[in-house]
Amino acid sequence: MALTLLQIVVRQATNMRHGFAPDARAFFVPNGSQNMKMGLQAWHGYFQSVRPVLGKLLVNVDVVNSLVYQPGPLTALALTFLGKSNNLRALETLTQQDQRRLKSHIKGVNIIVVRPGQKTDGRPKRGRPIKDIILNAGKFEFEKDGVTTTVQAHYQQVWNIRLQQPNSFGVRIGRDAVIPAELCEVVPGQLYRKKIPADMGADFLRFATQKPNARLQSIQDAVSGRTQVFDYQASDFVREAGMAVNPSALTINGRRLGLPRIQYGSGPEPIQANRGSWNVVGKKLLIPGRITSWLVIVFDERARKDNVDRLASTLKRNLEKLGTTLSLNPYRPSIVVALLPANAPELRREIKHWGDVVRGVPTQCIRGGKWEAVKDQYVNNVALKINAKLGGINSKVEGRAPIIPQGSMVIGMDVGHPSPGVTTRPSVTSLVASVDWDCTKYVAFCGLQEPRVEMIQNLEDMLTKAMTQFALCWKGLYPANVVFFRDGVSEGEYEQVSEGEIDKIKSKTQILQELEQIDQQGKPIPGQKAYKPNAQPKIVFIVVGKRHHVRFFPRRPDEADSSGNCQPGFIVDDGIANAKYPDYYLQSHGGIQGTSRPSHYIVLANELGLSPDAYQKLSFDLCHVYASATRSVSIPAPVYCGLPTGSCQRVCARAENHFAEGLRFEDSDTASATTGGRSDFDLERWQNGFRHAQLNMLRQMYYL
Repeated sequence: MALTLLQIVVRQATNMRHGFAPDARAFFVPNGSQNMKMGLQAWHGYFQSVRPVLGKLLVNVDVVNSLVYQPGPLTALALTFLGKSNNLRALETLTQQDQRRLKSHIKGVNIIVVRPGQKTDGRPKRGRPIKDIILNAGKFEFEKDGVTTTVQAHYQQVWNIRLQQPNSFGVRIGRDAVIPAELCEVVPGQLYRKKIPADMGADFLRFATQKPNARLQSIQDAVSGRTQVFDYQASDFVREAGMAVNPSALTINGRRLGLPRIQYGSGPEPIQANRGSWNVVGKKLLIPGRITSWLVIVFDERARKDNVDRLASTLKRNLEKLGTTLSLNPYRPSIVVALLPANAPELRREIKHWGDVVRGVPTQCIRGGKWEAVKDQYVNNVALKINAKLGGINSKVEGRAPIIPQGSMVIGMDVGHPSPGVTTRPSVTSLVASVDWDCTKYVAFCGLQEPRVEMIQNLEDMLTKAMTQFALCWKGLYPANVVFFRDGVSEGEYEQVSEGEIDKIKSKTQILQELEQIDQQGKPIPGQKAYKPNAQPKIVFIVVGKRHHVRFFPRRPDEADSSGNCQPGFIVDDGIANAKYPDYYLQSHGGIQGTSRPSHYIVLANELGLSPDAYQKLSFDLCHVYASATRSVSIPAPVYCGLPTGSCQRVCARAENHFAEGLRFEDSDTASATTGGRSDFDLERWQNGFRHAQLNMLRQMYYL
């Protein structure tokens, strides 16, 4: 309660000045905005939050960016979204498809009614949300004082306004009011809370990217008052509360962990992972896969045969250089390579469904614009993915073994949620577990649950399956210790996770004591228990957070990498420590563009008694074993699921391709935007239509 009050005191003056709610964590300003597609704009903004740490309170400030709805005339937004240029007459003849798309896009957007000649006081208006769109709004009939009239006649008689586009669309606000679009203006600063459209992602990323020095300068200018953004010293709320905010950035001490060495299948010495990356030229894979036969299918009708032949021969050559064995057997293919057009998400979904669910064969899709160029580095990266999908092992970290005892399993867990505001499609749970001592091979499981529920409901089931797969690889022995990395948990959910998921895990491992060992075929061995009495696995449970606003900036150029960020392996476990749980920030990856974000690790359970040095090194090492990369990644491999670019969240994203025909996530997004009701959600319907990947795919990392 006290912390909530402090948040409001610190935020209120700034938020009110910019027209945002007093308790909003972030606000956005139009200065330096950029027009995007679909009637959207990209705005810069600032995040601020009071954070308690050991011995003090800090104000966490960061630069943020968001898409907002284009402010101003609603008709202009509609024309831009529909791609109708400045042709207002086009809004009089909307097709049913245009009507559905426009309604989905602007429903919930706040508008104000501006009559010609109306004077305003210049203060921000909150407006009222759009509930529906009405075609031919001027001719819409309603009753007033017992007399039927039209919207066009009403504005002429009551307001002496002659509509310029009476046949254009209007919007419904409130219970039954219909307002012509030509009189509506979109309130500035309304955030677009849906998923960023794919064709806008690159442009938005360029807008949002800031080098570390520029980002730090922007924050310092905002806090000091030079740009009149925060100016805490001038806030009446801060002064009257008897508070003061030091405008200087906090200086903390950190250190750099030793860089791991990466072991491949050839060469006298492992490769040093300098600056977060390494070169595999001249190296053989640690355990190459075997291709008995492979199939290349061209789905792009514009493809030229010489380009296809060149890609196939280059891919074959790279696979053979890495040590993969290829034979020309005209039987069931070990892998199917699909060459797609540049933008074909629907086709890709069908191919992944066919490979994962129907045929049980790994697939590798290569989209147009990539496969025609046949760049050797890109093809080599594809070869690394293919080897992992074949069940091979690309590399491992040298000397990781002493950190955790042999027979330990590492697990990553996450929940993938639908887009904000979508309540008619499920959240997808995922669990990715290692089945070898070097934590390079993983099995993956997933499930469905109620939308936007963060606690994993089917944890016991997935954990049992993972432990069984581990036992199959370890001659019937179940793991002696389990290290969990849990993604996607906010600070306010630590207690809930501790009391919920960790208790579930402990309960399940106690149940596993009743299990018998299994043979290589998975059959129980009578009389041989999986665990000795009172010897259940010891648990280490670490939450990994990426959705935070802590950033580190090197004090001197010689402390930075080539991008201006802190160097890979930079770790902070003092100065901004959590007041309740052991925690640390680790920047494990090298900067590429913009300002790197460290990952935040919170240790909720440590039954194994690992020292801070041990679990910090384990975390860093696991950032170097993501199969399809020759760079360290931002979080440990089993949870490098973030965005959908890594294990767990790749599993969550891949699950979207595993539904029966007729159950489509895209359709449910539209339905949710249209109806907006939680009552429309039917979990049983989704579960009945969900198909898991075939069993033979379990130990092949098909989701990469």
